[in-house]
Amino acid sequence: MHQGRPHYVVERPAYSQKQFDEEFGRNRRSLPLGDKVKKVLRCSAGRMRGLLFRHLPVLGWLPKYNARQNLLCDVISGVSAGTIQVPQGMAFALLANLPPVNGLYSSFFPLIPYFFMGTAHQMVPGTFAVLSIMVGMVCQRLAPESQFSHFNETLNATIVDEEQMNQARLAISGTLACLTAVIQIGLGFMQFGFVAIYFSESFIRGFMTAAGLQILISVLKYIFGISVPPYSGPLAVVYTLIDICCGLPHTNIASLVFAVVSAVALITVKELNAHYRHKIPFPIPMEIIIVVAATAISGPLDMPQKYHMDIVGEIPLGFPAPILPAVPEWSEMLSTAFSLAIVGYVINLAMGRTLASKHGYDVDPNQEMLALGFSNFLGGFFKIHVICCALSVTLAVDSAGGSSQFSSLCVMLVVMVTMLTLGAYLNPLPKSVLGALIAVNLKNTLLQLSDPYHLWKKNKLDCCVWLVSFFSTLFLSLPFGVAVGVGFSILVVVFQTQFRNGSEVAQVMDTDLYKNPKVYDKVKLIEGVKVISYCSPLYFANAEIFRRKVIKKTGLDPGKVLLARKKFLKKQQEKEARELKANQGQQEKETTRRNMSSLVTMKTQSDFDSSGAGITDVPTSYINPSFDITGSLDHLPAPPPVTMEMQPMPFHTLILDLGGVCFIDLMGIKVINKMSNTYSRLGISVYLANVQAQVLEELESGGVFEESCITAADVFLSVHDAVLFAQNTPPSPSTTGTVDRQKITLAFDIEEEDGDLEQVKEDDWGGEDMCRHDGG
Repeated sequence: MHQGRPHYVVERPAYSQKQFDEEFGRNRRSLPLGDKVKKVLRCSAGRMRGLLFRHLPVLGWLPKYNARQNLLCDVISGVSAGTIQVPQGMAFALLANLPPVNGLYSSFFPLIPYFFMGTAHQMVPGTFAVLSIMVGMVCQRLAPESQFSHFNETLNATIVDEEQMNQARLAISGTLACLTAVIQIGLGFMQFGFVAIYFSESFIRGFMTAAGLQILISVLKYIFGISVPPYSGPLAVVYTLIDICCGLPHTNIASLVFAVVSAVALITVKELNAHYRHKIPFPIPMEIIIVVAATAISGPLDMPQKYHMDIVGEIPLGFPAPILPAVPEWSEMLSTAFSLAIVGYVINLAMGRTLASKHGYDVDPNQEMLALGFSNFLGGFFKIHVICCALSVTLAVDSAGGSSQFSSLCVMLVVMVTMLTLGAYLNPLPKSVLGALIAVNLKNTLLQLSDPYHLWKKNKLDCCVWLVSFFSTLFLSLPFGVAVGVGFSILVVVFQTQFRNGSEVAQVMDTDLYKNPKVYDKVKLIEGVKVISYCSPLYFANAEIFRRKVIKKTGLDPGKVLLARKKFLKKQQEKEARELKANQGQQEKETTRRNMSSLVTMKTQSDFDSSGAGITDVPTSYINPSFDITGSLDHLPAPPPVTMEMQPMPFHTLILDLGGVCFIDLMGIKVINKMSNTYSRLGISVYLANVQAQVLEELESGGVFEESCITAADVFLSVHDAVLFAQNTPPSPSTTGTVDRQKITLAFDIEEEDGDLEQVKEDDWGGEDMCRHDGG
């Protein structure tokens, strides 16, 4: 019939799940609790070696390192990337409201633990703009300028003690880095790396775009050389932008010229690097060239004093003295630290997975969390601010051919030389140059402003996630943006699983396939059988929606049918009671009339006797002076039982295709139990088909086969197996309307409350007598 296509013909008996398990030997996959505990606590030399190699990946790649082939590329790529790390670290320290030397500390100390613990070979940890601005908010809040300001009567002006303020903020930065590290290490040991799955790409891009816009607005004050008061909290970016616009008339022209020239030169060289990346061995390190050139021009010409430019200032030489974190301050940093821990990890993991995919190795998410945590922990004692992947530096290493963590060692050497000797020469460097470097490096981030246009065409919910993440981050601040964005992303997932549309499926002609008749034309419905397919987890959020979908697709609400019958029977009984009462009243009147006649007769006879005529003995039993004319009528015959004729049901079997259900909780199981019991009272069998192995175990442990009318024989391997069984099972009389128009009395108490019939216990309905177990 269909030439050129492979065909298959299978002849097998139809199986229920129970029959299949018995015939082919189903094995239980779950281990007893004791065995699980033994497996977790098992200790051996092999396991210890595995843990050691897992948490110190350097032991795995270092013995295999080919120095002759890779060392030269690693050194060249590391040195070139180090020339980017130095100015970028100093620039991002400004975003953190810290002295530029903090950027050098943050670019050196964290690389030591990551060399031993990192799983991304080309990764270079360092400063990142988004984290820097989040750290800056904490430093600004806990150590504001007003706390270090005093009025100088000699100068008749308010002076800020910058040296004392910088030391206080460096201590706060180190304390925040330690707290962030503790959170990351704790999550790493708890195998909590999976939290990254809750950060969709739309959320990350929206968050990063808003953060990039905030960073751009923050560095404008350095580019224009104007003074702007610090703001934090909701709408801080709006207040900052307003102040910048108001301060534009006071722009420092010299600072602006340095920034514009630096930006133009950097953009030009970056475009040339990108265009000729296959022809040059490594990118031109334009950042360090611009820094050197700007310092060489600014210092000898004494421009900072002449034009009142803000400069980097004195950079302390040597390594900083270690400090202890101020643990009592952790309570004021906890929310920001948690945001920093998660955001930094997500950025690090995203870059790590990109590099791993490109070069063909794997990145361990939990180990990356630990590596990042220990990097921040060590650096926290040396006044760093929270770090993650240094994006520009990592890309420079990768594009220059770096293949291992030896590249990051070379980056460390460049930073160390700057800290020990070259830092003294960077004193006259204008801050506007560092601001220009930051602004240019935001180009790719700001290009993501066009994302909503493309996302709206592909997926409107993802577009909504991007917009919510963007606007909440931009206007509410970065930590609030993380919380709102993640919360909205989770709500979108719940929404997508909660409101999935179940469908009735029909058999494709001459096949064992079942598809939606609204989608395919050549399908036929099975007479007397309804097949409902549902594609979503079945849990507390959508269990009731699932039940309503089944009712809608089958066109039969069993609860309403039973309730209608109950109300009809109740009305019938009330009618019979009224008729009975009327008959009783009529009988009472007749009895009263007869008794009155008896009394008259008795009086006449008494008068006759008193006259002495016709005296006759009257039996005492004839006279009943205590006779109650309104006495009990219990001797009357009881009314006949109320009966009604059952209408035929439109189908005799309901098959639930659970192939798309990946898990089910107790609420989902409860709904299936209620549906099964209710449909069974109408004589309709309920079968389950395509049940996944894990879902079947959840059904068994949840008590479906004990608490509902579904037995193990009512679960089938496929929809077609269930259909064949349904067609070969005699339907209940109530679903056919035959058997001589049989009168069937419903078995329930008329005086029962008219509540939800599905909530009534089985015993009130006859329990197991109402269930049909004739599927297998």
